[in-house]
Amino acid sequence: MGPSFFSGARAVRRLDIVVIVWIVIWVVLGILVWHDIGAQRQLAGDVIKVGTAVRDTGRALGVVGGLPLVGGQIGDFADRIQRMGGEVETSGRSSRDAVARTAVAAGLCIGVLPAAILLTLYVPVRLRWRRDVAAVAATLAAGRDDQALDRYLARRAAAALTWDELRLVEADPWGAIEDGECRALADAELARLGLRRPG
Repeated sequence: MGPSFFSGARAVRRLDIVVIVWIVIWVVLGILVWHDIGAQRQLAGDVIKVGTAVRDTGRALGVVGGLPLVGGQIGDFADRIQRMGGEVETSGRSSRDAVARTAVAAGLCIGVLPAAILLTLYVPVRLRWRRDVAAVAATLAAGRDDQALDRYLARRAAAALTWDELRLVEADPWGAIEDGECRALADAELARLGLRRPG
């Protein structure tokens, strides 16, 4: 994909806007997904609270189980309740950590991956276009009436413009280039690049 990949400076600006909007949309979606999945940590927090309450209930029953006459049956039951409460707490903590990891991974994948792929493809082509336009602009700024530059720009115009656009500039574009009548085609290419001759 060379500099002529873009149809013109206006198209480049439009494409820049599309790329920026694309990136913003995916980043916002990534943040929303991260936030929504992360909100599920509250459920895991509630499970931890329930586990703690069950374990505390088991401890309280254990005190009663230690009283004479009430007996060991309540003590065994209290131990089981304490173990169950501890298991629920452990499960809640594990779920909370898993939800946090999932929220971060999903948010990054949705928010970063599509933007990174697009930028990896778009930025090199866009930089090449920018360097090319800057080189032509620098040559124009030097103020030389360079026929070689006009021939180069005319050939680029013949390669980049549509047939209808070419015919509006020159009836016989390739004949004009061969005859050295390149100024009109060169100006058309400068307009496509968003440039004008100085003065």
